[in-house]
Amino acid sequence: MKTYQKEIKWIWESANFPNFTYTNINLETIIYKFGQLNMIEEFMNTEDSSELLINLLSDDALATSAIEGEILQRSSVRSSVNKILKLGLKDDYSYTVQSDSLIEVLVDAKNNDKILDKKRLFSWHKALFPMGNTGLREITLGSYRTNPEDMQIVSGSWEKEKIHYIAPPSKGIDKLMDNFLEWLNNDDESNMIYKAIVAHLYFVLIHPFDDGNGRIARAITDYILAKSKFTNAKFYSVSTMIYQKRKEYYTILDKSCIKTNQDISIWISWFIRLLEESIDNALQNVKIVKTKAKFWDKHKDTKLNDRQKKVILKMLSYLPDEFEGGMKVKKYMSMTKSLRLTASRDLSYLVENNILQSNGQARGIYYTLII
Repeated sequence: MKTYQKEIKWIWESANFPNFTYTNINLETIIYKFGQLNMIEEFMNTEDSSELLINLLSDDALATSAIEGEILQRSSVRSSVNKILKLGLKDDYSYTVQSDSLIEVLVDAKNNDKILDKKRLFSWHKALFPMGNTGLREITLGSYRTNPEDMQIVSGSWEKEKIHYIAPPSKGIDKLMDNFLEWLNNDDESNMIYKAIVAHLYFVLIHPFDDGNGRIARAITDYILAKSKFTNAKFYSVSTMIYQKRKEYYTILDKSCIKTNQDISIWISWFIRLLEESIDNALQNVKIVKTKAKFWDKHKDTKLNDRQKKVILKMLSYLPDEFEGGMKVKKYMSMTKSLRLTASRDLSYLVENNILQSNGQARGIYYTLII
């Protein structure tokens, strides 16, 4: 098996671990963006706010699972968000034990009314694995790992695996985690944004559980940011951006876990950019929710059948981009299981009522939403 670094010790092997050092970065931009997000929420009505919340929390749950190779159904996740937060939105009641449990963890992490102690951390871990295992592998739930074998972070196929990191041995986990939680709950940090970023790395480096460490690290980031006076933890998703940039994420982790001088500046600067992009993404989502609300308000008196509503919702889901290739008669037929004559009639009605715009000619005709 190929080892990522043979000569250099891992960061935790230094006598100075975890006395991390880093170069401070100007946070004016990120604080300004957090302020934008907070201000926007004040001017949103309850319905729009609920729609934004269910979208972002669903994205968060899907992303944090996908990073670990676990695929959840969006409908189930949305149903769980609606149920647990009692949003009262239209629901198909497709929630599952897995989606309910994950949403409960994410919601609890963004709720900072109590400290994150060992009991709460263990409850998160149990909730991530409601079936008691991960795939075919049994894992220890609600307690730190005890296996005396190395906890290795690897990638690659069998017999061609590459070791990216070897975590501290299990015999020292209790002490390391006691120190971590004591530091975490000490409010002497001058800036909670830095603390959230450091905590994420700190926890991942310890890697205290048999599985679920990445998901809990991301939840801890949310927990600390929720305590910051600058942020509104409800309306942005760190996990979504990590998923989109997961290759970069693991590259930065690789470089950080061998920093025996404890200098994690590279991790800090990268994560601050990630946070900025997550807020930009949230602000874009706010615009999309407002655009949808304005669209439906404009057409509130237009009578639409179920087929037309389904197609419009599908096209709106692509915002801020156009529906790929536009809506065509064949696509409409496929989506609504309707005959060509019915599809053509439905589309013509939508054009007549200024919901769709017709483009092209003859067989090349396609339709786009009028926003």
